[in-house]
Amino acid sequence: MPEGPFDAMPQSRSVHLVAALFLFAACFAPVLAGAEPFKCSACHRGLAEGKVPHRPAAEGECLRCHEQLSDDHPLGKGSMGFVVQKEKLCLTCHTTLLKADKPMLHKPVAEGKCYDCHQPHVSENKALLKDAVPVLCFRCHPKERFTGASHGHPPVAKGECLSCHDAHQSETRSLLKKSGSQLCFACHDPKLAVGKSVHKPVASGDCVGCHAVHGSSYRKILKADLPTVLYRPFSEDAFPLCFTCHKPALVLESVTDKATNFRNGTRNLHAVHVNKPGKGRSCRMCHSPHASAQDRLIYPKAPGFGAWDIPIRFDTTPTGGGCSVGCHRTFRYDRAKAVEN
Repeated sequence: MPEGPFDAMPQSRSVHLVAALFLFAACFAPVLAGAEPFKCSACHRGLAEGKVPHRPAAEGECLRCHEQLSDDHPLGKGSMGFVVQKEKLCLTCHTTLLKADKPMLHKPVAEGKCYDCHQPHVSENKALLKDAVPVLCFRCHPKERFTGASHGHPPVAKGECLSCHDAHQSETRSLLKKSGSQLCFACHDPKLAVGKSVHKPVASGDCVGCHAVHGSSYRKILKADLPTVLYRPFSEDAFPLCFTCHKPALVLESVTDKATNFRNGTRNLHAVHVNKPGKGRSCRMCHSPHASAQDRLIYPKAPGFGAWDIPIRFDTTPTGGGCSVGCHRTFRYDRAKAVEN
């Protein structure tokens, strides 16, 4: 029996030849017959079918990104590549994406791995994202670090990571859109930081000195407890947030000439206020945590007594001052020469 045209060929070569003839018939026959020009979609079907297609893919401009490297396509491995190095490809079109004055780069951006977050052809999410935010963010950032807190920061609780962070680059650490308290005051009232006296962390824009920005076990997303009660027996553990910065000697030393300036002679008036049996005053009874119209963060009116805010008139002198409160008569003090009240 005579041999067929493929009988003398090795089996692997005949398989490749049959495959090549099939691809030729499927892809190139219409071109030879005078039909529309060859398109990549003849073989690569559905690459731009979806809610949000990449513009070059939707317009069939595959060669804006891809380049045929050899005549072995489609059978030859490595026969197709990119018009430039893959890590630099996106920037050939998205030329304004990165700014020279914003040195902090998201790690995938710095490595040219845009495809870690974006689909190259089509996506069901805006901006060709692989997943919607925050699911996309949790591909790299552990979800448990940002969820489950009993007191959550609203943007975090709503999954709005991009309210505070830029996805590509920033002028400041953690890819924040603004630095320090400028970011916080995009939502919170800037008047919190205005007054005759301003708490040092607030004045320096260090809101994160007291607040856990993603979530906390404590109210107001504080980093430690700050009791809301007006009276509380004092101990070093009673006001943990305050004493992460302030030294306990401020209130523990009943007699001192240096632990505090709030003293009458050497009598520590902080100690007098907080160590009253049954009515030890809490820090927040007198002091605002942010700012006040009076010196030393003293409230003009102390909140917390039902509908009545106790008025406090506080004044200072070079070596002392005086306090007139709605709940007791005026007392004066002087560090240099004790005052008899």
